[in-house]
Amino acid sequence: MRERLTVAFVVLTIVLLLGAGVVRSFVLRDLIQEQEADHLRQEIQLVSTIVEDREAAGGAIDERFLTTLVGPERRLEYAPRGGRPIVVHGPDYTGTDDAGDDLSATLQLDEGRLMLSQSPDVIGDILGRDTGSIAALFLLIAVVAGVVGFLISSALSSPFQRLAVAAAALGRGRFDLELPRSRIPEARAIANALRASAQQLEDRVQRERDFAEHASHVLRTPLTGMRLELEDLTLRDDVPADVQDSARRSLAAVEEVGAVASELVEMTRRGSLVAGSELPLVDLATQLAQRWADRLGVRNRTLTAAAEGDLTLTYTPGPVEQVTDLLLADVVRRGAGPVRIVFHGEEGGHLRIHVGCEGRGKATGAEPLDRVAEVVSVVSALGGRVTGEHPADGIEVLLPRR
Repeated sequence: MRERLTVAFVVLTIVLLLGAGVVRSFVLRDLIQEQEADHLRQEIQLVSTIVEDREAAGGAIDERFLTTLVGPERRLEYAPRGGRPIVVHGPDYTGTDDAGDDLSATLQLDEGRLMLSQSPDVIGDILGRDTGSIAALFLLIAVVAGVVGFLISSALSSPFQRLAVAAAALGRGRFDLELPRSRIPEARAIANALRASAQQLEDRVQRERDFAEHASHVLRTPLTGMRLELEDLTLRDDVPADVQDSARRSLAAVEEVGAVASELVEMTRRGSLVAGSELPLVDLATQLAQRWADRLGVRNRTLTAAAEGDLTLTYTPGPVEQVTDLLLADVVRRGAGPVRIVFHGEEGGHLRIHVGCEGRGKATGAEPLDRVAEVVSVVSALGGRVTGEHPADGIEVLLPRR
């Protein structure tokens, strides 16, 4: 987006300059034509004075004399009364020798008529003298326009690029979106829509967890009581045999209903947050380890990572990324030395994340942010649990398969 905006800015600047240059060239052409016409009128006045003085002195007005009066780019024609016109040219005259096609000025004398003209190509020559300077100016303006366009396009595209990153994070099931603050109405509208979508998705996860817990309690508690009552009936000696048989059949049906309830609750807990966004455990662990290895490398700290257990399990990357980022940010702030993180895929589909480091970092005064508390809040909302308080002692997170 930034490159396209820069190119568009440069192209627009050049097009506007070309349009202004074309209009300016027509205006300059008219101005130069008027100036050249004034020069011709002034020059023919001077020539007429010289010719009249020579006529008054009795001198001959011939081609040799007129040649001394014509300029290098001029054509001079003298038409005496009743005589043949005399035409002389300057050495640089490039016209068609037709006064109708040239720029000309005519003056009527007592003994004849004078006409001084020059080729209209002189105007083009004057306009073309600064072609190199104009090209250099256009090139300089294009460079300046490119720099300015790059800066403006960067300022315009930056919030949209950050919005694209936030949208991708939301597509991976991550709720803690880093949304830009922008004065661009469109960017603000998109940011508000993403923020609302993240909030709705987080609320949905919370409702599903509450539903699973409520359903587990509401369904299993009465079923357990009913099962115990039926088992008691099957064990009593004072109950007829047919009643005991009915109790056993009812007990089997209760067991089936309990199994179905457990399966429904488990399906609710295992459902994907964002369909189609799941990644295999080995790929997810590799991506997270590589990203944090680069960040810790800047601080001269090493990171080792391992993926264990069932590596074919798939997980929604957003929650795992969010929890891992919070844990490793806490390691950077409170820990010291090499860091190790282990991702373990449990048989039941749960994901166990263990983060630890060699030592404790130096205290830097008040700690304004408790990352572990954030981890506990996020993990609890997802239906998991956290054990451990300091990375030097090891912190372990258990997440459901979502």
